[in-house]
Amino acid sequence: MNDPDQLAFFEDVASPTAIEVPVLKVFDGDGFLTKIALCQLTDNPKDHTEFEATIRFGFVDAPELEQRGGREAREFLTALIGGRKIWIDILTKMDTGKSLDRHGRIVAVPYLGDRYPASMVSNRSLYLTGNIEIEMLLNGWAWVLERYGPDEIYFEALEVAQRNKRGIWAYEDNVHPWTFKRQKYIDRRLSAKEPKTVEKCPAEGCVGSLVKRNGKFGVFYGCSNYPNCTYSRSI
Repeated sequence: MNDPDQLAFFEDVASPTAIEVPVLKVFDGDGFLTKIALCQLTDNPKDHTEFEATIRFGFVDAPELEQRGGREAREFLTALIGGRKIWIDILTKMDTGKSLDRHGRIVAVPYLGDRYPASMVSNRSLYLTGNIEIEMLLNGWAWVLERYGPDEIYFEALEVAQRNKRGIWAYEDNVHPWTFKRQKYIDRRLSAKEPKTVEKCPAEGCVGSLVKRNGKFGVFYGCSNYPNCTYSRSI
């Protein structure tokens, strides 16, 4: 049985220090390109130099583009924020002690926001915002990054999506993005260590291939089927 509309229950607002930024391009389900003034990252209010920066979400991780649901997560986020101005609360990364992660990206929690006229709220400006990370979780397009200690509503939103089989949770065998990335790294390391195939071994009846090998007298081509096949030739 599906839950009723959860948006009101999971409403979350940006802090008073949140920064308004444009969304120039959505990279995937948890990151986008923006333009930001340097003074918004430093204590120097006179430095208005603008530069393009990558924003990485702080407490959620979407599937990689090569994973099942990765492109759908990007499409959902694009429909949500593409071409809009949104608000970001910049975080300090625990592993770097700075606003940037080790890849030079700004880590932040993003929010949708609409400004209402001051006359509507007793001569004061009011911003009504929605946490975009919660949106990604509720709709089944992200995992919670538990190690960074997010608020309990993140886990509640994830549980709602899983219980209702939304997004990637329509499947049983999902792999965490960090597990997927670690396996890709291991595969690349192993691939780099494998001998490079040159051509099929010319020895009669052999099904092996020639690969580069190092021997007592230097580099040579040897059969990948060694020791069953001892064919070799110099380079």
